[in-house]
Amino acid sequence: MSKVDTTMRPMSHRETPQNYKNYMNARNKQIEIEKQKEFEDSLRESANREVKSISGLYGANNIFAEALTQDSKKVIDLNRRKHKMKEDMIDMITNLNEKEFTRFEGSMIAFNLSNPR
Repeated sequence: MSKVDTTMRPMSHRETPQNYKNYMNARNKQIEIEKQKEFEDSLRESANREVKSISGLYGANNIFAEALTQDSKKVIDLNRRKHKMKEDMIDMITNLNEKEFTRFEGSMIAFNLSNPR
C-alpha cells in the first residue's frame, strides 16, 4: 500500500482554468516522483533484508515446523499403525482353529453392532 498522498485541492474561485491545470500537472509530477522514491526505497530495503532460513535457501522456511506437515505426520503414523495391525490380524486369523475363529467372529460381529459406522 502506497503511503504517498495523492489528494488534489479543489479549484479556487479566483483561479483560472489554466492555472488550475498547471497546478494539476505539477501535483501529478510531484506524486509520480514521491511514488518512484517510495518504490526505490522499498526495493533497497528488500535487497538488504536478511532472510532467516535454516536451510540457507532464500525464502525457504522450515517445512517440518509447518502445521500441515505436522498433521500429515500424524496421519501417516496412524496409517502405519493400522497397516501393522492389519498384518497382525491376518496372521492371527490364519492361525486360529475353528472354535477360536467362531469365538473371534462372534466378538467382531458384536463389536460392529455396538460401533456402527
